Amino acid sequence: METEIVTIFDEDMQRLGAKMRKEAHAQGYWHETFHCWFTRQDAGRTYLLFQRRALPKKDFPGKLDITAAGHLLAGEQVADGIREITEELGIALSYSDLQPVGIIKDQIILNDFIDKEFCHVYLYKYDGAIDSFALQASEVAGILQIEINAFAQLIHGETETVRGVGYTVETDGSKTLIDTKYSLSDICPHSKQYFSTLIQSVKLA
Repeated sequence: METEIVTIFDEDMQRLGAKMRKEAHAQGYWHETFHCWFTRQDAGRTYLLFQRRALPKKDFPGKLDITAAGHLLAGEQVADGIREITEELGIALSYSDLQPVGIIKDQIILNDFIDKEFCHVYLYKYDGAIDSFALQASEVAGILQIEINAFAQLIHGETETVRGVGYTVETDGSKTLIDTKYSLSDICPHSKQYFSTLIQSVKLA
């Protein structure tokens, strides 16, 4: 994964060339990612679906993250990012099934990890059960849903925890149901602007 080649850009999204993914992170180059957030209606409320990152993951193991996401490799088009949904969730969708949010600039800077992304963000209205995914065990350890208004309160500092309901997949393949509280520290970091744009888009969708 770290040796994947990504296209690098300046902050104005002008192409500079290509680097290995680990070099782009170490040296702080802007690069492109594909983000798809699944939403779900339940009893008249809108929920955002999160994946729980697998514990062996190098970055942010066990944290709650985008429903399906990944880096766009050098030479790929944005529509190629649809593969992340198939690989991580076991669901085959077409690019035309997705609702574009737009490109959001997002930066995560932690010690020697400098992740500067042009995030191509999409929404997908999911009408299935949250336990019907065929999760990629090496990437995803579970799925849970958080009500969008509660999540907005968490992001804006109006509450310290939110309720998340879903499941984790154990090493033997069995599923353990989850109904617990999560704080902002349990969620993969993104800028407040990223989350604010996402929340507004979900509410308007």
